Amino acid sequence: MPRPPRFFISPDQVAGSRIIVSGEDVRHIRTVLRVKLGETLILCDGNGTEYLVKIIESGKTELATEIVERSTRELSRPRVTLGQGLPKSDKMDWIMQKATELGVATIVPLVTERTIVKVRDAEKRLARWQKIAREAAMQSNRVDIPTVGSITSFHNFTITLDPGPLTLKLFPWEEGTEPVKNILRQHSDARHVVVLIGPEGGFSETEAVMARDQGFHQVSLGRNILRTETAAIAALSMILYELF
Repeated sequence: MPRPPRFFISPDQVAGSRIIVSGEDVRHIRTVLRVKLGETLILCDGNGTEYLVKIIESGKTELATEIVERSTRELSRPRVTLGQGLPKSDKMDWIMQKATELGVATIVPLVTERTIVKVRDAEKRLARWQKIAREAAMQSNRVDIPTVGSITSFHNFTITLDPGPLTLKLFPWEEGTEPVKNILRQHSDARHVVVLIGPEGGFSETEAVMARDQGFHQVSLGRNILRTETAAIAALSMILYELF
């Protein structure tokens, strides 16, 4: 039997034994999926609680549902933050989607020395990326949605980062000689991992020194030079394999 369709809600939409679904999801549920009265959905509050609900009222802008079952799933540990140097064209869309599927908790777009793209309409771009992350989280059966941080400079990100205890900071770099797996295995108790990925052209030597001074391990992802989008997915996959 197929699983019911899955959507995210905010915790304040839960009122006793009922949950009201609103916004764009209503149109998708009614006209695309053609879910009818009496049928079920899975609603996630983004904090680990899932609700199996039955649709009891259907309107043009809202759906009223009744909670049938409630369950809790732990959020993935360690929490992973990806600082991604802004790439050209629509590569960031793809990185957002795949990083979400791989369990990243936070994605921060970075402007670096070698960033080529000029970001216009930053708020519109961020809203698009957050929507991509939300849709990817639904598709990949996550119980939370990654946070997409504001576009910030590499310098500001590294010097203001306050990740808390048991944090592992990774700086994959073409000049790095230590295999990332070695560092991951030495820090298997990490509760938070921060990984920085450069744009096309990679990081500059100045940025590498700055990252090192802020406690980042300069690591290698292998012998080959990877595209920025490939490097992001490779690094996250290695973290997933070793620490989850």
